[in-house]
Amino acid sequence: MTPEPRRPRLNWLGLATALMVALAGGAVWALIALWHESELCFLALPLSAFIGVLLRRPGPGVNAIGGLLALLFSTLACAYALGLIATAQVSLLLGQRLTDTLHRIGTDMALSVAWARLDMFDLACLAAALLLGTACAALPPRRSPPAFPAG
Repeated sequence: MTPEPRRPRLNWLGLATALMVALAGGAVWALIALWHESELCFLALPLSAFIGVLLRRPGPGVNAIGGLLALLFSTLACAYALGLIATAQVSLLLGQRLTDTLHRIGTDMALSVAWARLDMFDLACLAAALLLGTACAALPPRRSPPAFPAG
């Protein structure tokens, strides 16, 4: 009788860390974008790659759940950053505080404004970032060669 291989348990701390990195990274992205007065969607590439690396599971084989979670968290980070940027731009136009503007226009309007401001390069950067984050999490890590040859 052979023992069944143990299935890896879900790492809740790792999931919480990846979620917080996604939200904090989206906020930092929004802050930098507001400073430069542009969306700077290319910042989604390193953010998604970092989220994907955080969700990578050691061991052989494809990590499909990690890839799906990286796709979800990267999408959340992009939507959060772009929604914050759009809300901040509308609040500057209206001359109101950010929270008052968000309550007034709502999340759907903020995301609609963000979507309307994107060009083809921004969309390509966002799509590439989502694919990169998914690939970083789903593909198994490369094995490094041994530091010293045996024998």
